[in-house]
Amino acid sequence: MSEPEQPIHVHAPAPDPEPAVPAPPPSPITAQVPAMPTFAPPGGPAAPVPPAGSRWARLSRSTVLALGVGIGVAAVGGCWLSLSLLGSDEVKANGGSPSSTTAAEDTGAPEPFATDGTLTLTKVGAGLETGQPCSGTGGYSDIDFGTQVNITDADGTLVATGSLDSGEKTDAGCTFAFTVDDITPGSKFYTVEVSHRGSLTQTETELRGGGLEFTLGD
Repeated sequence: MSEPEQPIHVHAPAPDPEPAVPAPPPSPITAQVPAMPTFAPPGGPAAPVPPAGSRWARLSRSTVLALGVGIGVAAVGGCWLSLSLLGSDEVKANGGSPSSTTAAEDTGAPEPFATDGTLTLTKVGAGLETGQPCSGTGGYSDIDFGTQVNITDADGTLVATGSLDSGEKTDAGCTFAFTVDDITPGSKFYTVEVSHRGSLTQTETELRGGGLEFTLGD
């Protein structure tokens, strides 16, 4: 008898081992820098908030507060200096004293006033046409362009002066216009005189109204 056949055993190759998965690296720890608080120092503007991580972050709260107060004081001082310089310029522009308008408002004193009028020399300018220039002649040669007009108060004090304009031929003779400015108010009456040729007395109200008329001649 033949020997029984032996079964053939086939050995399968062992599977390759799976590759090892490396462990993830540890996460870095990031330090968080707290933000500087914003606060308003008394008597000054809020202190600036420095960016995180800058050299300002290393300053103490008291140091930041002191810097904020210093900035506020410097700003106020600059404004005060500017206003002082402007006030000084205004005083210099007014001759070293406050403006006259401000002084008048403070004291309540009435402001000076002006008046105007004419002086006519009769029978002068014969042969001239109306509107032509003329002047005093003979005994009235002192009446001409620039002749002084004086105004005195009730005490006889000279309070204002003016002068005659150029003469002009009119139907009445040779007429000179005049204006007197800066008359001191407050007198009971005033006396207006042209070149010592007589005078005209007026109250303050009448003088303020203007339109004074002087006539000289035969």
